[in-house]
Amino acid sequence: MAHPFSILPYGPDHWLLQLESSDDYAVLLTIHHQHSEVILESIMGYDSLLLRTRPNTSAEEVLAEIQSAKSSSESSKPEPTLHSIPVHYDGPDLAEVAALIGLSEEQVIQLHSDALYTVRFLGFSPGFAYLDGLAPQLHLPRRKVPRTKMATGAVAIGGSHAGIYTIPSPGGWNWLGHTDHPLFDPSCNGTTAFALQPGDHLKFIPTA
Repeated sequence: MAHPFSILPYGPDHWLLQLESSDDYAVLLTIHHQHSEVILESIMGYDSLLLRTRPNTSAEEVLAEIQSAKSSSESSKPEPTLHSIPVHYDGPDLAEVAALIGLSEEQVIQLHSDALYTVRFLGFSPGFAYLDGLAPQLHLPRRKVPRTKMATGAVAIGGSHAGIYTIPSPGGWNWLGHTDHPLFDPSCNGTTAFALQPGDHLKFIPTA
């Protein structure tokens, strides 16, 4: 049976599913949300999924579990969780971004906040979500000289993605604004520490 990904051994009891085309991301997301006695844990990448399985699981068993997960998901697809994130568009790079693309600051804000974003995966820092859905006009390279510190809640864009910094850290993304919405709680364990999860949807809401 053909699958839109390759499956590779990735160390003891681990398997890497690598997409042939990023258009089939929904397939990996389905598997990510369907754990079983065989698939114990999974971690999403941009176009890959790392599986931790029970000991001595074969590739054939993994593929059987994947097919089962796909079949059950096709019969009942849950609606993605939608997050509304209030944003103060007061970032230090807003004016520069507007000048670079030949728009007003208000037009940049409208482009950024009109989009419906999808959480592609978490990476870089705890709970940092790489968001698909950024308007093509806002696809800009990262800053040539990264800042030594981006504040918690910094709302930024880099390349074809939008994101929100969850902790103070260095960063080279273009800083458009900030949010006070909590996205990372270090007092919680595991994925419950992160407000955003792969497959979630997100809207930015401009605030005064």
